[in-house]
Amino acid sequence: MKRIPSVSSLNNILRGNTPSLNEIAGLLNLLPEACVLHDKGRDQVLLGNSAYFKVTAFSQKDLNGIQLGALLEDDAKLPAQIGVEHPVQLRRRNRQALPVTMRIIEISPGSCWFLVSFDSVLAAKDSAINLENLFDAYFKMVNTSESASLQEMLVKSLEITKALLNTELCCIFQAESEYPTLKKIAYDEPYPVFPDAITSADLGRLTSTSVWTPGRRVFTEVHRAGRVANLAYIASTPLGQEEGMFGLLVVGSTAQPPATGLQKSLGIVGAMLSDIIQRKMLLANLLEENLSLRRLLAIRDTFVENAQEGILVIDPEFQILEVNPAAEMMLGYTDWEVKGLPITDILIGPENLVSVMEAVCRNVPANNLGTISLHRRDGQTFPAHMQIIPVQQDEALAALLIFIMDVSSDEKIRLQTQQLEHRAVLGGFTAVFAHEVRNPINNISAGLQLLASRLDEDNPNQNVISRMQGDCTRLDQLMESVLSYSRPLEAAFKPLDINQFLQRILDRWHPRLARLNVNPFFKPDPELPLVLGDVRSLEQVFTNLISNAVEAMREKGGTLAIRTSPYDVIANRPQVEITLSDDGLGIPDEFREHIFEPFVTNNPRGTGLGLAITKQIITAHQGSISVNSFPGGTVFHVYLPVANHGEPG
Repeated sequence: MKRIPSVSSLNNILRGNTPSLNEIAGLLNLLPEACVLHDKGRDQVLLGNSAYFKVTAFSQKDLNGIQLGALLEDDAKLPAQIGVEHPVQLRRRNRQALPVTMRIIEISPGSCWFLVSFDSVLAAKDSAINLENLFDAYFKMVNTSESASLQEMLVKSLEITKALLNTELCCIFQAESEYPTLKKIAYDEPYPVFPDAITSADLGRLTSTSVWTPGRRVFTEVHRAGRVANLAYIASTPLGQEEGMFGLLVVGSTAQPPATGLQKSLGIVGAMLSDIIQRKMLLANLLEENLSLRRLLAIRDTFVENAQEGILVIDPEFQILEVNPAAEMMLGYTDWEVKGLPITDILIGPENLVSVMEAVCRNVPANNLGTISLHRRDGQTFPAHMQIIPVQQDEALAALLIFIMDVSSDEKIRLQTQQLEHRAVLGGFTAVFAHEVRNPINNISAGLQLLASRLDEDNPNQNVISRMQGDCTRLDQLMESVLSYSRPLEAAFKPLDINQFLQRILDRWHPRLARLNVNPFFKPDPELPLVLGDVRSLEQVFTNLISNAVEAMREKGGTLAIRTSPYDVIANRPQVEITLSDDGLGIPDEFREHIFEPFVTNNPRGTGLGLAITKQIITAHQGSISVNSFPGGTVFHVYLPVANHGEPG
């Protein structure tokens, strides 16, 4: 018996793992020798390759559960040593046993799986590589493809191919979809020999494994390059399936003639490389699709989590699959406690909701329910806009998406807008009414004055006439206030020194303040910029504010403090702040929130329009006004824009 060198350890190549049955089956079918895979631990034959079935006429079904010894004649003995050739008689179906040499090869150290090959004694050895080297090369390529890029894998595979076939030159051409050429994408040459590209017609002429030697006909650019470089041979094999070739593997040598069986060996290597490249490209496509899906899922999750609309996902049986945070807040349920529940247990609303969803499932265009009333978990009702959208997958209904928008705020705005419109109409009528009423009031006042002049001063009716004249005066002031509030502001805006302006107003009020025991305190900022304002309307503003402050301190007196300062809190919009404070009784809570609304006042002698007109004027100046009040004092804050930053529009 001739002893063959034992197979090199594949443990490092396989990273200590036994290859899968699918991997071994794919490799076995590439081998020209008849082979089977044997599980020594259970003494069972697991599978055979196509060459074995061709030689023996058995099928894979015949091998299931059979012992290795059953493949041989009864008097044959199994070899005791691994890697040693042993002559045996191989059984065949309905034929005479075939004399072969049997060899057992270890797949990997410690594994129970062994490769058993049967070489015909009569057949010529036409393979340039043995099984050990082929296994070694195949799994090296597989492991390289798992950890390297496609280009790195191709370069490494060419190194393995050169060592396996004992050749000097090796390169791979790949077809390009956009051009009718094949580009050299990987090569291992001591010096450039093969062209950078060949035509697709050359691939059409090299559809099978072939070997070219000098003296034979040159019919491709590859052969022409070999002849120019004076190569001893060029061998090529297509990559891919016959109906879908995608490249070409080319090897060559400058000195050594082609080895016996090179053509068949190159075909095996080409098939191996095609399988590995296709697996690599498939894996790359799968990874790209996975990355794309993960990106889409991230976008989807971000959208669902941050959407302002409530989103509910239900299956075709109307059971809840998922709800987003907006829906949780809207309905009062958490996602984990509603999953798997019927949608009708959570979405309490119109009675036709189920029928609408069933219609959507039948592709009936009834997905928009408009504005309806829904119930929260605590029973509270709220208006919502609902939309139901079907999700189709492979022409089948996968899920339903229910979008819910809480329109409570929209409804509130609509009611407020409607109220403002009514107020606007009422304001127009009120202005006309006030204008028409002033003339009769003036006539009544004049008549009362005439009656008073004709009566003696000590006449008891003088008191009645005096009270009636006071009422006429109050009515006239009220009508004037209504007209001031109703008519548009016709202001002439110009730069104004607000410190001097306020000082003049205080000077005019000084006698009355002294009479009412009110002490004025004015602290102007000397560096204050000019404001943009209308003198006449701003005089009305601060007269109203001072008058209200004095009225609040009428009984006990007090201090009226006015301060001015720059206000730069709003970016790119400098303003001036004017604070006006008193130490009166303060504004009651029930009035403070509505103090700038028309006809709101806690002063029985007031009209309730002073502060409303004040706010209207300040707003027309593109400014703002606010109030802080507490028992023992009130502070108004007025903000006006600086003059050199544009006029109010």
